[in-house]
Amino acid sequence: MELRDYCWTIEKFSFFRLYYAIIDCDEYLADNLFIKHQVTVRFGPEYQQADNHYRVIFCNIRKRDEQAFLQAMEELPNKMILCGYPDYPAFCMELRRSMDKAKEERMHHETDRSPEEAEQACAKSVS
Repeated sequence: MELRDYCWTIEKFSFFRLYYAIIDCDEYLADNLFIKHQVTVRFGPEYQQADNHYRVIFCNIRKRDEQAFLQAMEELPNKMILCGYPDYPAFCMELRRSMDKAKEERMHHETDRSPEEAEQACAKSVS
């Protein structure tokens, strides 16, 4: 399981902070790893399906803490499995696949439009 399956970089300009989205569970197991690695994390919105115990959490860290943050995140899949979440790797990979597929479809759809159609769609959204 690769880090990019359960920890995504979010491109947002900042001089001092880096932005991520991580997949965690109802028990917030990543929090203990952040404490262990002495990483200060600012948490943002969380998204969770009603019938699922995993959630996507948006967060940001100081740029100087990036290495410790990534080390903590590398330990997360093993901790999930040890704490009773054996389907964590499969869930993360499936979510990543569905996101990549949606991104490809969106990009394919955008390249299918002619420049005139794109301008008309843009003009409609403005008015």
